[in-house]
Amino acid sequence: MTAGPQRRVLLAAGLILALLPALSACGKHREDADAGASETAASAAGAPPPAPAEGATGAQPAPAGSQATGAAAVPIAEEEHRREVVLFFQKSDDDMLGPEKRMILPGTTVIDQGKQVVAELIAGPRAKGLLPTIPERTTVLGLYLDKNGTAYLDLSNEFVSDRQEGSSEELATVFSIVDSLTYNFPEFKRVRFLVGGEERETLQSHLDLRRAWLKDMSIVKMDDAR
Repeated sequence: MTAGPQRRVLLAAGLILALLPALSACGKHREDADAGASETAASAAGAPPPAPAEGATGAQPAPAGSQATGAAAVPIAEEEHRREVVLFFQKSDDDMLGPEKRMILPGTTVIDQGKQVVAELIAGPRAKGLLPTIPERTTVLGLYLDKNGTAYLDLSNEFVSDRQEGSSEELATVFSIVDSLTYNFPEFKRVRFLVGGEERETLQSHLDLRRAWLKDMSIVKMDDAR
């Protein structure tokens, strides 16, 4: 090869080597531009950006309470709704019955609510001027309702054994229960009493417990309900 052509080849080779860094930089800029365009397009389409490569820096931590932290949502407890009922206790200054308002749980059935009413009667009054009508050791053994609206209330033996009273107190006891159940629950038309699961002739040798007792609001003073 002559000196002229050889020189031209060497000059061309040197020019290519000098341009390689510039060409490489251009390629890198093109790749970065393409990646940025792809990420922008993905964001516009609503798709999440690609996850950073393992070991990459600048990754943002998941916000506290998110699913990434494994924190479970705590449900807000609903406020418990209660039902207002009216109980009837014996008044301390006469033989009449006096009303007292009380809150009970709604219950799943009218039977559940009826049991709560009797239990509240056993617990006794909270207002002044009213007296208890059922011995405090008495327990409710059962409450049943037939299709005719007759409620059968089964009470423990203490309902009879823990009392030393006369006919007026027995009358207050019976109508305290009967009026409290029938006044608050239209499903209860009348009430019959059982003691220890069995029918009993009298409460304490005065009132007949073998009959069904109807509501009698004539012995209640409703004007001073508390």
